[in-house]
Amino acid sequence: MSESHYLKEELYARVASDPQIFEFLQNSSLDGLWYWDLENPEHEWMNPKLWEVLGYDPKARKHLASEWQDLINADDLKLALENFHAHCADPGHPYDQIVRYRHASGKTVWVRCRGVAIRDAAGKPVRMLGAHNDITEMKELEEKLRHMAYSDVLTGLASRRALEEHVEWSVGGAKRANEILSLVFIDIDHFKRINDSYDHQTGDAVLIAVGKGLKQVCRDSDFSARFGGDEFVVLAHGADLEGSTMLAERIREKIISLDVIERKISASIGISTLVPSAVASQKDVVKRFFRVADHAVYAAKAAGRNQVIHGGYVDAEQKKSIGGAAL
Repeated sequence: MSESHYLKEELYARVASDPQIFEFLQNSSLDGLWYWDLENPEHEWMNPKLWEVLGYDPKARKHLASEWQDLINADDLKLALENFHAHCADPGHPYDQIVRYRHASGKTVWVRCRGVAIRDAAGKPVRMLGAHNDITEMKELEEKLRHMAYSDVLTGLASRRALEEHVEWSVGGAKRANEILSLVFIDIDHFKRINDSYDHQTGDAVLIAVGKGLKQVCRDSDFSARFGGDEFVVLAHGADLEGSTMLAERIREKIISLDVIERKISASIGISTLVPSAVASQKDVVKRFFRVADHAVYAAKAAGRNQVIHGGYVDAEQKKSIGGAAL
């Protein structure tokens, strides 16, 4: 498509001759416009829309660079200045970033900030023209969706996705930090009977109660999640065989004490412990870490349910088996 068009040329001419058209463009399509004197860097004109977005009275603000620099997130200011200097040195480097401002109410306002340097005949940047777009609603929606993806709506615990990412990250750092990790798998006994005997709302109430119980007995350093259905998992940082077994027993006893339905609620719990000397590939170790705990749960069920079984240690030379199943 040709860059030249009679309507484009006409619009440019009208913008140059009629200030009202420029005012319409800046007020309707942008959330802030600024024009910066790079030869006198404290001098910067900012239109009223920017201050309105940030919750301030434009009449009370000065056209100074320090006015907005006092409100922008310090890390984001550093990024913006790095991009500014790179853009001034190379026009091909875009001045385009998302930054956070502090609203007058104290909340965070997310802004996409773009600009272009205006250069003199020698190519030296002398002015900077920039525009702001308020993307706070989009960022808040992203955060809401992220929270939904990483949180279990029913119990308020972390989701399976969040757990798996946390375990991978923790296993990756276990050797460097010389940290022992234990994975505690919790499977509610006869949960299908609860749903069949009562209803799914009652089943949900049981899961909610278990989630609350985990929050009460687990340490601050433990990472608790609903793995799916009636399964829960706790990643216990710094817990060896003895420590993880004690934690699992506290969880088992807490579940028995829950008063949600007439019959007692119980759980079969399996544990695996990762030693920090593991040298196999991280992906392989993570799979084995989960597998050992999962097999330990089945062993607990086979042994009569309502008990804790530690499936053993996981390392690069793991050769043990549980119940005849190779690990």
